[in-house]
Amino acid sequence: MNKLKTYSRYFYEYLKHWDILSIIASARYLIFKTSHKKDRIIQTSIGKFFCRKNTNDFQYANYRYEWGVKKFVLDNKHKFNVFIDGGACVGEYCILLTKLGVRCIAFEPVIQNYDVLKKNLELNNLSASVIAFPYGLGEREMKAPFYFNRVNTGASHIITDAKTPDCLVEIRTFDSLLPQMGLKHDDRILVKLDVEGMEPEAILGAAGFISRFPNITFVAEGKHSGDDLIKNALKNLASFDFGIVDEFNIYATKKQITQSN
Repeated sequence: MNKLKTYSRYFYEYLKHWDILSIIASARYLIFKTSHKKDRIIQTSIGKFFCRKNTNDFQYANYRYEWGVKKFVLDNKHKFNVFIDGGACVGEYCILLTKLGVRCIAFEPVIQNYDVLKKNLELNNLSASVIAFPYGLGEREMKAPFYFNRVNTGASHIITDAKTPDCLVEIRTFDSLLPQMGLKHDDRILVKLDVEGMEPEAILGAAGFISRFPNITFVAEGKHSGDDLIKNALKNLASFDFGIVDEFNIYATKKQITQSN
């Protein structure tokens, strides 16, 4: 029933913009794990998106994609003025939120995805508004072997076995890039982490950020790493209140320290 509801939402969004090709591509992906045969640009409720041939980029561009997370972000957008997307893929969250007046910072380590993210920012006239880094986030700085999923491009991930990598990506700590972000102490910051199992490492690499900035909320996917590892990584750095976003994601809001007289 949940899948039917999800697909119905996707279908409605495609139909609203007369994007019949994405409806056909969705069916092809569900049945054959393949997609449309030519590059194209589509219009969605978020904006314009470049969709690579033989990929499901069109799915990420759909306003209803990851609706549980998107609804949480939109329902709470009055609580933050900065959005940081760890694992931005094609940039849909940053495009959506920048248009709503939120300052956005994106991280996408896979160069094939990063190039599309930059192209999508151009298509929406947002290149000057979003800071985009071509790095993954981790506990230490390194070059990491990655598997690039050529159809489901957002599922690309670090390789930990002996498999031959499709590419090498640069992993940086969040703290090492803080000087380039221009964050202010009183910024209200929402960090979305969807880094295919590296969420705990990305958090540990942001220890300085977490200690210095008081108004932080994380939305983190625990599908691969597990919720407990994410919670423990955060609890070792500061006090957080935790809650559930949807079946794959949790949120964590840093507790405010009150001064006693």
